[in-house]
Amino acid sequence: MLRYDEDDLVTYVAGHSSAVALVVDDTSDDLAACAALRRAAVRVSQIPHPLEPDSPLPNWCTVLHEDGVPVFHLDMKDEAQYAEQVVAIVLDELRSAGVDGQLGPRLPPPPPFDYDAEADIFYGQTWPLTELDGRDLPPGFPDGFPVPAGATLVLAETARDGTWEHAAWRRDRPFDGYTDRLRAFGCELGPVPRDEVAGFVAATCMVRYPLDRGGSVSLYHEWCKHGRQPSAWYVSVVWSTGPAPARTPPEPAVPVTYHLPPGQETAGETVLAVREAALAVEAALSGPHCHHEPSLPQWTHERLAPLFDGLDDDRLAAVRHACLTMASNWVYHGMVRMRLPLAQDDAGRLYAPDLRTAVASPGGEALLALRTAAAVLEPLFQNLRAAELAVGADRLTRTVEDLDADELAGLRDACRHVAGRTGPA
Repeated sequence: MLRYDEDDLVTYVAGHSSAVALVVDDTSDDLAACAALRRAAVRVSQIPHPLEPDSPLPNWCTVLHEDGVPVFHLDMKDEAQYAEQVVAIVLDELRSAGVDGQLGPRLPPPPPFDYDAEADIFYGQTWPLTELDGRDLPPGFPDGFPVPAGATLVLAETARDGTWEHAAWRRDRPFDGYTDRLRAFGCELGPVPRDEVAGFVAATCMVRYPLDRGGSVSLYHEWCKHGRQPSAWYVSVVWSTGPAPARTPPEPAVPVTYHLPPGQETAGETVLAVREAALAVEAALSGPHCHHEPSLPQWTHERLAPLFDGLDDDRLAAVRHACLTMASNWVYHGMVRMRLPLAQDDAGRLYAPDLRTAVASPGGEALLALRTAAAVLEPLFQNLRAAELAVGADRLTRTVEDLDADELAGLRDACRHVAGRTGPA
């Protein structure tokens, strides 16, 4: 006779809809139980997904032998409303086959780490590790791997296909400097993908760097509403357990050729120098930051300070004025539609009040103005690159209105100074 508590089973499946594991213990016919659970898995897989009727409800549904007993596994994400139907199907197949024993949840042993659901960012793709090695790390992590200082291990798991392992740590402050420790260990961190930069998770400020071995490192904080200060920060490392990917030499870079209209060489060189300097600014600001942190202006200043080192305040004010003049010319002549509120300081130079509040120094303000100008002038760069000289010459003339040759040359040289420097690692 099959023993079970149907209400408890429904409650369990609803509460673990992404990781259901039902086991038949103490059965006298293991093969019959396994066959019945497989038939149940087929029927559950035929339930249509509520949002995509042509697709099955479960992401994953199968039966495995684990420690000598059959276990019914199901991942139907958050569709807990199907719990009663799933339990009814499993019971129907087991009873129809005359299976005896005890049907209940297969509860895993307590994990060897302080589990934290905030760190479970690959939920449904992994199996939790029940044992760690003597270093308190997943066994596939290399010798000498840098464990974050002052942090608690809150997750250790392996991919279902066995190709990678994942570990995550938590502490009460950001993991500043940890990426530098990974680099010192020998890891190569790739650039933050553009889509991840543009799509920062607003509630966690997550940023993810690819690792050269095919894994990644993610830094983020606990989920919280805007304006609330987080109290828990996380670092998450995915390490590939397969062979390191073969490194292929990069394709040789093809130099970009720009075509400067005759008689406008200085103006053309200046706007191109603005673009190169803006790329350096973007690189300096590509590291993770948190909009919950009240010291964001100071963070911006610290990231940009190495770029404007060597430029005095007067020269930086000239850079700011020239860049905002070019951007405002585009607005004035209708070459771009944007809101660009500007004001004048005591010396008659333009500044943007919004930029002034976003950074804690004249240097940072100047470089943010430079970045704004480069974004506005992007169509002009494309004109000059494509040798559209008629359009490019006209736009270039309008861009540099109200700036004399000395101002253009000064901006060009300052931008080359910025582009030739590097921000913090």
